[in-house]
Amino acid sequence: MKRVSGTPAACTHMPGFSLAELMIALVISLILFGGMLQIFLGSKKSFTIQDTLGRLQENGRYAIDTLTMDLRRAGYWGGNTRIRDARGSLDLVADTGSCPNDTSWGRMLDRRITGLNDTSTGYDCIPTSGTAGKYLRGDVLTIRYAVPRFGDAITTPAFEANRLYLRADLLRARIFRGRDAAAAVNAIRTPQTGFERQSELLARAYYIGDSGRRCGNGDVVPSLFRQVLGASGNPVTREVVQGVDHFQVRYGVDSDGDLAVDRYLDAGDAGLDSTAEWRQVVAARMWVLTRGECAETGLNPAGSAYAMGDIRYTPADRAGFGYRRQLYQGSVWLRNRIPAGG
Repeated sequence: MKRVSGTPAACTHMPGFSLAELMIALVISLILFGGMLQIFLGSKKSFTIQDTLGRLQENGRYAIDTLTMDLRRAGYWGGNTRIRDARGSLDLVADTGSCPNDTSWGRMLDRRITGLNDTSTGYDCIPTSGTAGKYLRGDVLTIRYAVPRFGDAITTPAFEANRLYLRADLLRARIFRGRDAAAAVNAIRTPQTGFERQSELLARAYYIGDSGRRCGNGDVVPSLFRQVLGASGNPVTREVVQGVDHFQVRYGVDSDGDLAVDRYLDAGDAGLDSTAEWRQVVAARMWVLTRGECAETGLNPAGSAYAMGDIRYTPADRAGFGYRRQLYQGSVWLRNRIPAGG
């Protein structure tokens, strides 16, 4: 064999890999790749679990905090106003446990707190068809109070024409639409009275509804919703937080007037049905069950049951496609006591 000038003799005879060596190298590569894939999939699953748990905690805490803040404000009207004597261009409406789609719901101020037990029947403002906001399950909790806008009718920012407001001094109150703020029938101040305050009336009815979103398997993503008073003075639907699967509440009743809870009842129970009985509520216990938005493959929480108020809720998850859930509880003392005869 002719030798090429400048090329070492050893380089002219370089044998390649044998078939056996190639097979061994391929097997080793597959093992290494499989290990890396397993690590990747494990890390991804761990991240998904931690992300889901983080969302469950965030949603649960937000829901409890939102409900707690509203419950603490329930029945705040300003001063020592006897709310049952409130008048104005709009009159107070007796609360019969309903929610019409008009301004009357926002004027049912004789119940600072009320509710329905595992139904929305009678609350026509809560959708029962369609998707977004449709009632799914659980209790309905309604809370009412006024948000103060301090100052008199001259210095207070412009009122929205159709929104509902409450004007009150220490003893008297007027209910009106924003466009009627200057009407004589809504006036309170005289030279003998102290300051008055202008407040926006708020009514909020919490419940579990259909978010309008679907998982890949077609399951509904539930959310905590609330009906609120809109700019028109009528109830409108608002989503509070998604991923809330169930909601229950019980009410602490002080039947003897000593400012201590004598017993906890559900809405509609004997002893908690009439307006007079609802006025004896001084505390509330609530249960909020959060849920992962979509199911996890291989998770099978069959038989899981959650004690929530007067029920034990057993989710109907499909085998092998379960949802992670966390249960949150809270107790709230209602700060705004109803004055005697108020």
